[in-house]
Amino acid sequence: MLCHIRFVLFVFLFVPISAGAQTVLPFFKTLRHENGLSHNKVNCILEDKRGFLWFGTEDGLNRYDGRYFTVFKNEPYNKKPGIAGNTINDLYEDKDGIIWIATEDAGLIRYNYNLPAAQQFKQYVYNARDSANFPGEGVNKIAEDHLGNLWLATTGSNPIRFNKKTEKFDMPVQQHTSCCILSLLMDSGDTLLAGRAEGGLLKINTRTLRSREDQRYQGAYAGLPHLAIPAIFKDSKQNYWFSSWSNTVYRQPAGAAAEKAYPSDEIAAFAEDRTGSIWMAGKDQGVTVYDRNRDTLYHYVHSASADGSLVNDHVNDVYIDSRGIVWIGTNLGVSYLNPLFAPFEQHVFPKTSKDVDVYVYDFYKDEDHTLWIGTSDGIYVQRRDGAAYEHRKIIYKGQELSVTKFYKDVDGSFYIGTDYSLFRYDERTNTVALLPNTENDPLMRHLTGSRIVSVVRDTIAQHPVLLVLPYGRYFAYYDLVDKKWVSRVDTTRNIVRHFNIRDNMIRKFYRDTRGALWLATNKSGLGEWQPQDLTPIQYHTYDTGNNASISNNDVYDIQQDGRGNFWISTYGGGLNYYQPSARSFMHIAESSNLTEGLQSDKQGNIWMICNGHLHKYDTATKTYSCYDLPSLQTNGGIMGYIYKDKDHTLYAGGENFYLSFSPDKVAGIWNEPKVYFTDFRIFDKSNNQLLQKKEITLNHFQNYFSIEYAAPEYSGDNLNYAYMLEGYDKGWVAAGKQNVASYSNLEPGKYRFKVKASNWRGSKVQHFETLAIVILPPFWSTTWFYLLVFLFVFSLGYLFYQYRIKEMLKRQAMRNRIAQDLHDHVGATLSSISIYSEVAKIYHEENKPDDLKKVLLAIGESSTGMIQEMADIVWAINPRNDNFTSIVERIRAYAQPLCDAKRICFSLEADQKLAQTSLAMVVRKNFYLILKETINNAIKHANCRNLDVAIRLRQHNVIEMEVKDDGAGFDPASAPERRLESLSGNGLVNLKHRADELNARLDINSAPGAGCAIRLIFNI
Repeated sequence: MLCHIRFVLFVFLFVPISAGAQTVLPFFKTLRHENGLSHNKVNCILEDKRGFLWFGTEDGLNRYDGRYFTVFKNEPYNKKPGIAGNTINDLYEDKDGIIWIATEDAGLIRYNYNLPAAQQFKQYVYNARDSANFPGEGVNKIAEDHLGNLWLATTGSNPIRFNKKTEKFDMPVQQHTSCCILSLLMDSGDTLLAGRAEGGLLKINTRTLRSREDQRYQGAYAGLPHLAIPAIFKDSKQNYWFSSWSNTVYRQPAGAAAEKAYPSDEIAAFAEDRTGSIWMAGKDQGVTVYDRNRDTLYHYVHSASADGSLVNDHVNDVYIDSRGIVWIGTNLGVSYLNPLFAPFEQHVFPKTSKDVDVYVYDFYKDEDHTLWIGTSDGIYVQRRDGAAYEHRKIIYKGQELSVTKFYKDVDGSFYIGTDYSLFRYDERTNTVALLPNTENDPLMRHLTGSRIVSVVRDTIAQHPVLLVLPYGRYFAYYDLVDKKWVSRVDTTRNIVRHFNIRDNMIRKFYRDTRGALWLATNKSGLGEWQPQDLTPIQYHTYDTGNNASISNNDVYDIQQDGRGNFWISTYGGGLNYYQPSARSFMHIAESSNLTEGLQSDKQGNIWMICNGHLHKYDTATKTYSCYDLPSLQTNGGIMGYIYKDKDHTLYAGGENFYLSFSPDKVAGIWNEPKVYFTDFRIFDKSNNQLLQKKEITLNHFQNYFSIEYAAPEYSGDNLNYAYMLEGYDKGWVAAGKQNVASYSNLEPGKYRFKVKASNWRGSKVQHFETLAIVILPPFWSTTWFYLLVFLFVFSLGYLFYQYRIKEMLKRQAMRNRIAQDLHDHVGATLSSISIYSEVAKIYHEENKPDDLKKVLLAIGESSTGMIQEMADIVWAINPRNDNFTSIVERIRAYAQPLCDAKRICFSLEADQKLAQTSLAMVVRKNFYLILKETINNAIKHANCRNLDVAIRLRQHNVIEMEVKDDGAGFDPASAPERRLESLSGNGLVNLKHRADELNARLDINSAPGAGCAIRLIFNI
């Protein structure tokens, strides 16, 4: 972006260009290709609204969250949609969070992370057939006016305007000579400032589209300032800054016509920190910084021999983010400087002639604020005035000593502990002297393989003594009255047994506010002792069965707080808090296991040395932080103990350097950085757009997905994630630095994904981000499907039940019909036979042979008819006769012999379509009997010569039967019923009754002498 106004929380110590004073240079960290950057040449930098850093490089766009890079590149061989160009010149984010990308090779590109992956990038390039498109491929800079239009700096034209709503380009200002636009700045109001390669500055009112330029540049402009303006900037004091190709930067104060020139470099970008200092990206001389208070420029440059220097002197962009971090894009990567670490001053000892490493053991600051530093190479003295170090060799009997401990006694005596013995030290003459009678003590007259690590004044047997810890030799004390040493070699006193000294490696004595002494031992835990009472030392040790015991027996340091409780560091068990009233230890679970020296600040917070780094425990908020100082990553870090002076400044030593800082000036590290969901992938396919929904709904077959997340955080590499899928995970899953969670084969249901981040492992975090996920069950597992299946099965059961009932009713109806038929036909016939038998008997008794013969003939005919009726009933109920062909054959078999006997010409025509038609039993029976009865009546009573039967299949499954004869005919309305009935009772009434059972239409057309035609029509 052109307007890189950002503020920082600290003041850097700069190196004046013209001065030769002692320098304290900041330590720049570096990001390069090997860290994940797509290309080392970084052209532009942007922080988006979520806190992610974007780097536009010579080969791709990069998003950075503090640990991982996400790279967007155009890859011709990869047909997946993505960014269209790789050479990024500028980046701009609008109020909607959309990032606009100016490219050298693909015009203007829009990036919207809320859209599906295939739609996130949209390119706007020149189209020769559409004048509304962008005229060219290269865009140098982007600015936005107050109307929401984008203005683009291009090569070979005046500024181009882009309407984001219509997605159209235009060039509203054309009256000026077109040339390359190098820079843009949207000034207050509606004025757009455009820096050109020739012709100086062009000013455009973005509302009225009026423009003006400096007329001096239209003629011979040799010698005029900033003919070409690669960068424009307006600072918080309303000063304008212009760079030029003449390696000069110009500052124009607000309201002034005159400009002030500063010999510098060709500046590509500007940024401002909170102190008002202006940072400038130089093409050849690294970063230039303007100190407003001194009106002076400073340079930060690359040095091959200095760790933490700028990565490269060719700087393309400088950007200060919302945290105050300075990001510098160069031709060889990114350098960045975090203000969080500015209060920590690293002091490097000057090299000595011996060129040996110097280890720091102890510090002491006297009443004159002179800092004394005990090292493996004697004493280094730093005066209050900040002059160069004074290096003092400590020599005794020709041996150079390491100074490992300072102790200023209440009587003003200044003692120094060394790797030889304990000495009185005269700071004025830099001379040392053993305490009287030291030469007589086998231990203290000359330590071998040991050093003094702690000194404290106390009383034993009512004599003032100096208690001393020669590491690895238990302890000794010097009786200031008897002027002699008492140590473990004194068999008379036998202090090891008498005082219950269990450990020979004791690291420290610590006196509390009650006067008790506490001992930090290497193997025996925390010792508690009252030397004045000559009582044995009591020990607090680790107990595997007691959670209220100390976490480890290797105690390193002890500090008492204002409540009378103790903070205890252990080497292997981390930090402990001890409450003597409850005799209970509480382990700080998130603390580092290998905790060394510790110290408290004014607020009661605990600072610790852990694994070479500086850690802090905030006792009020109970949060744990690690200050991952960049400079400590290259020199082995700090070690040992932390010293606090009367001004509450803390000091810690390392190899060839020491660190000092005021805790009050150190900003806290936010322990719960906000987490953002960055992608939702189903079967490894991005579905980023789903993250915009309150609830993500998936089908049952989409149950393999992964969720990507990130918390932009740049204080160090200590970020840790934890996540949990409620409904699946039983608890929080510690993900460490992994920023993706994957799940597969999940059951349908409702889930809630939660993720949180902390700046230190194990820290208690209350805030987390959530994502609701619903996996729909397959339709066969849904409640409605079960309900439908139940209803279906129930319906089937009910239908089966109804079917069974209907079948039973059918059977019953069949029985009833058979019984009715038997009663109506067989029964009536038998009754007639019975009557005829009685009549025949009478005729036989009366000897009337003729009448008897007639009766016997009637009985025979009735019997024959009854047999036929029984055969018809049996045939009708037989399911093998369901097909229509069977009916036709039976009718033909019945009618043809009778007609032949009566010399009647009989014809039967049946539609072939009816051959395979099946009829239900009732339909078949009634249809057959109606047809049979009709034929029978015609044969017996019509005296016809021709009898024609036609059976046809009409549309919609309708059967039409027609029986015609050319007989005598009758009048259906007046014919006596007895003439229409047979002996068996089947007459016209039965025909109509059976037609009603078929829901059929029965038409009888007949007249005396005109024959008879009977038509039956019914549905099958």
